[in-house]
Amino acid sequence: MSKIANRKHYHVGNLESQLIDQAKKMLEEVGPDKLSIRAIAEQLGVSATAVYHHFANKDELISHLAAEGFNQLEKVLVQCQVNVENQNKMQILSRTYMLFAFDHPAMYQLMFGSQLAHSEMNGKLLTARKQAYAVVEQCVADVLGQDIQSKEVRSAALAAWSFAHGLASLIIHNVFEVSEQISKDAVIEKALLGFNQLVKVHMNT
Repeated sequence: MSKIANRKHYHVGNLESQLIDQAKKMLEEVGPDKLSIRAIAEQLGVSATAVYHHFANKDELISHLAAEGFNQLEKVLVQCQVNVENQNKMQILSRTYMLFAFDHPAMYQLMFGSQLAHSEMNGKLLTARKQAYAVVEQCVADVLGQDIQSKEVRSAALAAWSFAHGLASLIIHNVFEVSEQISKDAVIEKALLGFNQLVKVHMNT
């Protein structure tokens, strides 16, 4: 679509949402490192100056984009537990978390990448990140039958999140190579089985 055609669909009132949508699209195409405000503006047929009316710089745009990612993650983690018995929730949540990472590798890397570590995160991102992690904590609290503020829940939630995040990152970055003959679902199930066995051994000692 030409820039002129793009401008016909551009409305001042919704430019911010269009910028986020276009940034999401480009993110999956070029990755977080090559994301560019100028390129995003060109795709929408607007000037870079127009972009800066909504986002002071690339870091601020990335921060908002990552917040969208955490909001999406929170949503799928909540939905996957609907009508699921407590004893099965942790396995379902861990699997859903990893599949989210595999389905949105560029977004996932942005959400936990160095770009955010070197920029000032806005309140929207901090809130979105906390709310996504709170779903993990609540899931653990349901499974253990304990208060979400208890030390046991906090420790177990950290362990569960570290497990899911670690395996997802290893596969995304090709540190842990998965054969083409083996599906990611199979890898997840095998890893979950091993993690559950480890937990049972710990509980019996």
